Amino acid sequence: MALSANRELSFFASQELIEVPVDDNIKVYKGALVGRNRSTGFARGLVAGDEFLGVAFRQADNTMVGHTAGGINVKLHQAVDIVHPLTGVANGDIGKDVYASDDETLTLSPGSNSRIGRVVAVEATNLARVRCQPVASLSGILDNSPIVTLADANATLTLDHVNRVLLIGNTAARTLTLPAVASVRAGGWIQVVKTSAALFAVTLDGNAAETIDGAATLATIDAQYDTALLLCTGSEWIVLNRDIT
Repeated sequence: MALSANRELSFFASQELIEVPVDDNIKVYKGALVGRNRSTGFARGLVAGDEFLGVAFRQADNTMVGHTAGGINVKLHQAVDIVHPLTGVANGDIGKDVYASDDETLTLSPGSNSRIGRVVAVEATNLARVRCQPVASLSGILDNSPIVTLADANATLTLDHVNRVLLIGNTAARTLTLPAVASVRAGGWIQVVKTSAALFAVTLDGNAAETIDGAATLATIDAQYDTALLLCTGSEWIVLNRDIT
């Protein structure tokens, strides 16, 4: 359930605090997971689907008389490890993405939840050390990007495929439908690598009417080791880099 009081967490900070403006009539508790309300652009205690911004360093109460959106700021830890309850976490989950369903509840299930980071250690039963990775962070492209080998089949990608290098050894023409941009958040990325020599294309398809560089599909991944790196802007996918034969 959502927080109703301040709480203490163990922090392992790796950068300075930042300040972001708080939404109207919102109280953010110390230790809360903080998200950006997509409708207003202001910070609040995270609600499933928000863009994750960080962890509250102290309480920020924007419910006082005369409150307005952006009237006060909340201080946040961003690049930080936290030790946090995570039901069912096991050693096999190290490296997996972690999601939040509200400002104090973590889960390994994407659903409509907000990605906040990944498991880096299991501290005890149902207790994980989580490395927070706020919105628009592309650090995963540079350090130890997780690799997923896809089945040789058409597929609809999910949040579990975001911030991953995806290998596909296709033996026929295949289509990979991208996740909806609203569920991915700005800064999420997907890299696709065709590993087979078969002369069939791997076509990337935007979800529903969503686009890739303004087009409905990207169909140029058709030779062995062709690679495309796509970035979600929050409203569309763009091709950040490609290596096409």
